[in-house]
Amino acid sequence: MSQEDSSRGLTSVGRNDFTHRFADRYKEWLRTTGEETKQEEDRVETYSELPAYEIYGFENEIKSLQHFLLDQKVYKEFKSLVIVGEHGVGKTALCQKIFNDDDVKSVYAPRIWVSMPSNESKEGLDGKICVLKKILKALGVEDSMFESIPKEKELSALLYALHLNLRWKKYMIVFDDVREEDNWNEMLQDDEEKQWGKYLSDGFTKGSGGRVIYTTRDENLAKKLVAEKHEIHRLWPLSDSYSVWKIYEAMILEREKEPPRNDKKCIDELMNKSRGLPLAARLLAELDPVLLENEKADQNGSNEGQTDSVNNLTSEENKTTQPL
Repeated sequence: MSQEDSSRGLTSVGRNDFTHRFADRYKEWLRTTGEETKQEEDRVETYSELPAYEIYGFENEIKSLQHFLLDQKVYKEFKSLVIVGEHGVGKTALCQKIFNDDDVKSVYAPRIWVSMPSNESKEGLDGKICVLKKILKALGVEDSMFESIPKEKELSALLYALHLNLRWKKYMIVFDDVREEDNWNEMLQDDEEKQWGKYLSDGFTKGSGGRVIYTTRDENLAKKLVAEKHEIHRLWPLSDSYSVWKIYEAMILEREKEPPRNDKKCIDELMNKSRGLPLAARLLAELDPVLLENEKADQNGSNEGQTDSVNNLTSEENKTTQPL
């Protein structure tokens, strides 16, 4: 046993036990979430409020979004951006963070959050109509206005209403979790050949510096939503294992449980099982920690050891049982 392992009171048997037990918990999570066989089908409605948990590991992405929204060189130009990444990578949380940034709030009004439809397409409703109504309601348009619109002119009338309500405003709109079935795949740009009142671009005014941000899991759809490749921001899983551990540890502490020892083997195992996905790390933390049997740190039967924090700045005495 190495000096490092001995100082932590962690034997090779204990480390292997953690690996096996954590793997069992991971398989249990896969079974309960269905991620082992298929991607999540039903969407959960999201909101603009800050996430209830701390965000770790996305400092550079936050700075990039701040630059996109606050760049003075293109202050009056209309800009759109797509954040694309797999389920659980943190697209929604990242947008919630920037949506509530004080500097962003001081520049953009109105700011509108649109959680994309989940059941409308299944019910045969037009995705564009549903989304336009959501935006107009957020702008204060009453339901009675929609009732007076003839069905054959509904799309053009809603686009015109949106255009009037956004005119001369520096707006910011987030469309969270856009999918192909939403029928929401047009680039929001000017095109003189298009007939007014038919295309989504007509509703979004272009001369006052409006910004539109999409999130999607679909790489092909992302390419349809913007004109240039640089308008696509790919969000990758975290590569920093300590950021993933912080996410996991924060959720454990929120549940008023004692976090497992942050032995490098445990941190690496968590990184391997979560694949760097913040959602996976948080969901794994919701499982009850596993308790290892008492492990002797030396031949004299002492069961005391030291546990290191993630930043190696503090330590505390181990208890007789270690939650893993």
